[in-house]
Amino acid sequence: MKAFLLHYSCSINAPLKAVCAFHTDTHNLPLITPPWIDVMIMSMDVPMHEGSIVELRIKRFGIPTYWKMKIARFDCPHSVVDQMVSGPFSTFHHERRFSPLNEHATKMEETITLSLGLGFLGRLFFPLIKKDMDRMFAYRHKATQNYFIDNATLKVI
Repeated sequence: MKAFLLHYSCSINAPLKAVCAFHTDTHNLPLITPPWIDVMIMSMDVPMHEGSIVELRIKRFGIPTYWKMKIARFDCPHSVVDQMVSGPFSTFHHERRFSPLNEHATKMEETITLSLGLGFLGRLFFPLIKKDMDRMFAYRHKATQNYFIDNATLKVI
C-alpha cells in the first residue's frame, strides 16, 4: 500500500505557546474549517492529552464520513500528532510542529502521511485528494493567521 506525504507550513504572528494551545483546543476546529466542509465534533476528551480520542463527522460533497482520531503524541508547545483509528483512509497520520521565529511569531509545519488503499485506484485518486487537501490546509493556515490578527490581545500566554 503506497503512502503519500503532504507538507504545509506558515508563519503566525503569535507566541509558540499560544499557537499550540489554539491548535490543541478541538473547539477551535470549526474556526479553521473551510465553509465547504461540514465538521461536527461527536465526542472528544477534554483537556487534550496523549491518548485522547476525538470523534468527528465530516461531510464533504454531501457524503458524511466518520473519523476516530487518537492523539499519539502530545508535546505542546512543540508538537502534536494525531492518528486515525478509523475513518475513510487506510492510514492517516497528522503531525503539527511549532517552532518559535521570535518571541512573538511561530512557524507551524504540518505533515500528513496517508494511504488510500484501493491499489491502483488509490493512486489514481490521490491527485484529486491532494488538490482538496492543499486547498483545505491553505484555508486553515490563513484562518489561523487571521484569528491571531483579530485577537491580538490573546497573544500573550
